[in-house]
Amino acid sequence: MRKITALILILLSAAAFGQITQTEDDPFDVNYGVMLDRIDSSLLKDVQIVKFKKSEGVIFPKEYAEQFFGDPKVVYFTPDAALIKSIDSEIISQYCEAYQRFNENVWAKVIKRIEEKEDPESLENARKQKAEEKKGLERNCLRRQKDLIYFDRQYIGYTNKNGERIIYIQLLDFREDPYHLKPEFKNSWIVGWHGWFETNRAPVHFHIDKNLLTVNEDI
Repeated sequence: MRKITALILILLSAAAFGQITQTEDDPFDVNYGVMLDRIDSSLLKDVQIVKFKKSEGVIFPKEYAEQFFGDPKVVYFTPDAALIKSIDSEIISQYCEAYQRFNENVWAKVIKRIEEKEDPESLENARKQKAEEKKGLERNCLRRQKDLIYFDRQYIGYTNKNGERIIYIQLLDFREDPYHLKPEFKNSWIVGWHGWFETNRAPVHFHIDKNLLTVNEDI
């Protein structure tokens, strides 16, 4: 992830002086909230496209993942197209459950810290906020879950230090595409923050051997 971090810092520094502009070397107009890392032309032949009813997926080869993420603690692999198709229904069906589980884990840690401080008022407020957030998540996630059929997908496969085979999946909703990213979708892993990315991007992880979808993990 060092490569990504460095690029983000560069982009954030440029953002302090305004939006990054086009150059002759890179004609694509990149907003400071967007980062693209195009796949090398020699690897384009290894990119696989998977078609779904209302969306499509892009499977990036392991060589691109190694260059892009550069994490020595994991071993990358190229996911099989048949596997990608077989897990798609699980991604949709487990989506809300995965977010609810993550939310529960976060609140459990928050409440534990407050309990250790012995602050009854803050503890009561935290529990109320947790309950309100849970209701909002249940309501909004179901609506978002129905829309997942329209989200295009990007895939990278890796095996973590515990030997788990995991598919890192980026769900992207291009029905509104203010940054004109859809043309870059098949040759760049799209990274961004704030604005469009808060509502139109959902990174998830599918643990193949556990048949389990999770969110908010580091690769």
